[in-house]
Parts: sequence; structure tokens; C-alpha cells
Amino acid sequence: MYQNWFYVGAVIVAASIAWLVAEVIGSSRAKNSGVRKTGVAVRVALFVVLTAIAGATYCYLNIYQDYGLSSRAELPAAIKAIADAKAAKIAADAKAMKDAEEKDAAERARLLAEADRQEKVAAAKKEAEDKRCGMGAVVSANSRYELRQEPRDEAEKFLNVAATEVTKKPQYKNIDASTMIRVVGCSGDWREVKITEPTWLADNMGWVPASVLRIVEYGAEGKRVFTEADFYWESDTSAYRGELVAAVNKIVRETAGCDKIDTSSLALSPTRGTPRDPVFFVTCNPDGRAAMNVWFRPTGSIVE
Repeated sequence: MYQNWFYVGAVIVAASIAWLVAEVIGSSRAKNSGVRKTGVAVRVALFVVLTAIAGATYCYLNIYQDYGLSSRAELPAAIKAIADAKAAKIAADAKAMKDAEEKDAAERARLLAEADRQEKVAAAKKEAEDKRCGMGAVVSANSRYELRQEPRDEAEKFLNVAATEVTKKPQYKNIDASTMIRVVGCSGDWREVKITEPTWLADNMGWVPASVLRIVEYGAEGKRVFTEADFYWESDTSAYRGELVAAVNKIVRETAGCDKIDTSSLALSPTRGTPRDPVFFVTCNPDGRAAMNVWFRPTGSIVE
């Protein structure tokens, strides 16, 4: 209380001194101009100045009571203690703010690290799942299977409209040993596949059990290695299975324009060869403009 009134008194002292000075100057100017002026205002201003000084001095001398002290001698130590406490509080607040900022930064770093870890875990899981599913792999089929619209055996099939119109019986889109297919989806033991060869079936895709798919092998030169599972065997070709597979692989490796073959075209030639010296043929590059038949004996020798 005394400290607040001291400040009020100091303001009054300053204001009253200014008033006194103004009155003194006014009286002096009046005297010089010959105007008679009483000195009451100057005396009143001087009285106010002295009263304000006395009041301010009294308050100043009793400020120690505002701090609960018993004497003015204890005031410097109390003021220093208060200043030290304020400084300590400011330092504590600054440290608390710094600690909070460091805590927030550490939490952000932890969250970023956790997000990065989860992203890596998710990527690793996806990579493992893709590897398990063979995502993106180009494979073939070990048996004929009709494409499903959902990953379950009882799901609806895709109707082959053109074939149905010809046969007058429902025909469905399917994969078999003659098709090449890319794995584009995975759900449990089912794979979503898209036909890549033959190209006229490239729009066909659907779900099949993983068990009907088989890996396609390639030689060192990058050309496909055919197996018995790639062909349809009839009574006049099945007796030569091993020789015909070896002969076809030789044709693919050594015959220009035969990088690809239509496995469903392998058959006994009805016009060339004899029962004792049979000749077979296969169609090369069935998707290209330069499609051609190659005739050969089971030994692999080409027949012109």
C-alpha cells in the first residue's frame, strides 16, 4: 500500500512543482507588465508541493511495512529476495517452455520414426505377400479352368459370348496350358490373372485357384523352355511326347521367326511323312504377321 501511494505522491509532487513554476513565471510577467497580482496562487502551489513531498517521503519511509518487515533496514534484502524469486520464476518458466519444446520435438521425432517403421513393416509385408502370391509373374496353367468373377469356386463365371453363339451352349472364358497369364491380384489361395498370350485374349481376366498355375521356365538365352504340360496330346502325338517336346524347344532356339509358338497347334502332318517316318508341325509366332508352320521329324530335323 505504502509503495503504491509513494508513486501517487511522486506524480503529485511533479505536477505541483510544474504548477508552482508556472505560477512563479506568471507572477513575474505580471509584475514586469505593471499588472498587480496577488501571490495567493503561488503560496497555494508551494503548499501543495511541500505537502506532496511530505506525503511521498512518509510513504517511502514506510514501504518496508508492505513486505511485512519490522524495519527499513530489512528492505534491501527483501527486495533482492523478491527480485531473485522473479528471476528464478522467469528462468523456471523458460526452462519449462524449453523442456516442453524438446518434449514435443522428441514426440514428433518418435511419431515420424514410428510412421517410418510402420511403413517399412507394411512394405516388407507387402513384398512378402507379393512374393508369396507371385504378383506380376507371368505363368501358365497346368489344366483348363474357367475364370471366376470372385475368388471362390462357386462364383459367377465370365460368359464367352462369341463361342456361345456358335455352339448354342454356354461357353465361358478360361485359361489352359496354351495361355500365358500374369498374376495381378491375390486373395488367400486364389489369384487374379490376366491373359497375356495369345494376344487376342488379352482382355480376359478373372480369379483362379493358385493350384492351377504353374511356373514357366526360360533358358539362359531368355527363350521359353516348353514341357509336356504345355501341349495337348492326341493319340497320334502322345507316343512321341519326349521327342516332340525336345524338337519344339530346338526349333524355338534355332529357327529364325520361332521365338513364340502356338502350343495347341502341335499335330501330326496328314500330308507329309509316313507311319514309319512321321512328320509333325507347329505354328510359330501365331500373334504376328509372319506366322508360319514348321514341319519336323521327332528327331528335330526340319522338313522343307
